[in-house]
Amino acid sequence: MSYLVIARKYRPLTFEDVIGQKHVTTTLINAIKNNKVHHAYILTGPRGVGKTTISRIIAKSLNCETGTTPKPCGVCSNCKEIDQGISLDVREIDGASNRGIDEIRDLRDDIKFSPAKTRKKIYIIDEVHMLTNQAFNALLKTLEEPPEHAVFIFATTEINEVPATILSRCQRHDFKRVEIDLLSTSLKAICKKEGVSIDEESLIMISKAGDGSVRDSQSALDQVIAYAGNRITADLTYEALGLPALDLYFDLLDIIISKNTGNLLDFIDSIFGKGLHIMSFIKGLVEFLRDLLILKTVKDPKILDMTGDNIVRLKKHAEYFGEKDILLFIDLLSLAVPKLKASPFQRIDFEIVLMKILHHDPVSDISEIINKLLAIEGEFEVNIEDITRDLLRSAGQINFSKPDTEKYPDITDPPETEKKKPLKDEAPDNADSEDLVLKLDDVTARWKEFVYSKAVVELLNPNSLEYSVPFRFDNNTLHLKFDPAHVIFYNFCVKQQKIICKALRDFYGSDKIDIEIVKNGVSKDERIITIPKTPSKKTEEEKKMDLLKRSPNLKFLFEEPFNCKFID
Repeated sequence: MSYLVIARKYRPLTFEDVIGQKHVTTTLINAIKNNKVHHAYILTGPRGVGKTTISRIIAKSLNCETGTTPKPCGVCSNCKEIDQGISLDVREIDGASNRGIDEIRDLRDDIKFSPAKTRKKIYIIDEVHMLTNQAFNALLKTLEEPPEHAVFIFATTEINEVPATILSRCQRHDFKRVEIDLLSTSLKAICKKEGVSIDEESLIMISKAGDGSVRDSQSALDQVIAYAGNRITADLTYEALGLPALDLYFDLLDIIISKNTGNLLDFIDSIFGKGLHIMSFIKGLVEFLRDLLILKTVKDPKILDMTGDNIVRLKKHAEYFGEKDILLFIDLLSLAVPKLKASPFQRIDFEIVLMKILHHDPVSDISEIINKLLAIEGEFEVNIEDITRDLLRSAGQINFSKPDTEKYPDITDPPETEKKKPLKDEAPDNADSEDLVLKLDDVTARWKEFVYSKAVVELLNPNSLEYSVPFRFDNNTLHLKFDPAHVIFYNFCVKQQKIICKALRDFYGSDKIDIEIVKNGVSKDERIITIPKTPSKKTEEEKKMDLLKRSPNLKFLFEEPFNCKFID
C-alpha cells in the first residue's frame, strides 16, 4: 500500500477534531442541532486551516444514515463515500479548472434532480473566486433560491475577489490562522501516534514553518521525519527545513554587543559557508529581534514562541539594548530586503547592513537628552527652547566641550618627569606593582591631578569625578561619595565604574585598587575640587522676554488658548 501523507491521514473527521476554528464549528454545530442550516455557505481564510475539511463534515452531518447530526458516525456508507470523495450526491468542484459559464450551466441542470442516495445534494466549490464574472452571474438566481434538497458550500482564500452579489446570498464564516501552541500540541499528538520522538524546539520550529496553516505544518513534519527518522532533534529540524539555527542569532547579538568588525565578517563568512539563503536568514533575524522587543517591552515569556531555555538566554541579551535600538535594527533590515533582492553584490550589501547594526549609536529621546542637560550644574542657564532649536539644527548631535585648561592653570597634566613621582609608601622600581601599599592620603594628595589627567578627561566627558570625594581607603578599595544633589554625576560614574577603576590603577600604579561609589552628604571642607556656584535662575517673566526678543513670532504661545508657562 502506498504511503499516505500526514495531512491526509490525520484529516479531521468531526467538528471536534478541527483545531483553532471554534468560532466556526460552534456556529455550525448549533445550526445543525436547531435545524437552521443555511442553503449557501462561504468559507474564507488562509490555506490549510480547514475550509474543505469542514465542508465535508457539513456534508456528512446532513447526510449521515443515523440522521441529521453534528456528530456523524463516520462508519455508514454515506459518511465513508463522502470521506473518500466518491459520493454521487456530494460534488467537489475545483473553481480554478471549472470557472466558465458552461460549467455553471451544467451545475444548474444537475441541481434540479433529487439526490440519488442521500437527503441533500451538496455542491462544494473550492477557490470559488476563480470563477468568471459571467459564471457568477449565471449562478445568482440558483444560489438565491436553490431547490430544497441542495446546499452550496464555497471555499476561497481571496474573499475580496468574490462579487458582493454572491456574498449577500451566503452565510460567511472567516477562518483564522492557527496559533503556534495549538499547532505544536497537534503535531506532538501525531508524533506520539506515529512513534516519533521529538523535542519542544523542533515542534515550535515546525509550527512556525507552517505560518498558521495546519496542512503546511503537517507537510513540514512529514519532511522532517523523512530526513531525521523517528528521533527528531532541533539541529536536524533546522537542517531538514533549511532554516538558520537559533544559536546563530544569539551569536550575532554577542558580536553586536562586542562591536568587533572582524568577528562579524567571520560570522557572515560562516553563514555563506553553510549555504544559508540570505533572505531566509534575514527573515529569521527580524522574527528573532521581534521576540527580543516583545521580551523587552511586555516581559511576558508566554507570548513568545520559544522554549524556556531560549527565553532565559534572550533575557540576558535584552539588557544590552533599548526598545528604539531594536526598532532601528528591524527597520534597517526591512529597508535592506528589496535592495538585496535586486543587488548584483548581494554579499557586500548584506555585510554593510549588518555593519550598520554593529556600529549603531544608542538611540535616545530628545526629551531625555534635554532633561539630562537641564540637570547639569554649572555657570550657565539652559533654556528649553534653545536646546530644542539647537538639537533640531544639529540633527540631534550634541558635543560636550572639554575642560578649559586656561581656567584651571594649576591642574593641567604634570610634566613627564613628574607623572611617575613615587608615592609615600611606594615600593622600589624593581618591585611588583601589586606589592604597592596605598593610603587615603596618597590618593587625595594627587586626586585633583588624577581627575584632570588626560585619560580621565577623554573617557569621562563630561568629567563627573569633579563632584566626587574620596573619604575612605581600606582593603585596597577606594570609597568615593557624591552629594545627593549631584545624583546625575553619581549615576554616570556608577555606569562607568570599570573605566574609572582601570584609570585609577594606571595612574596610581597598583593593580589591586577597586572602588565603591556611594551617595552621602558632602561638606565644603571635605571637597578637594571646588564646585562653582550656580547663578540664580531667571524669573518666568525674564525668560519670556528673552524668548520673545529672539523670536517675536512665538508671542502666540503666551496668549489664549495656549497660555504657556516655563517650568523649571
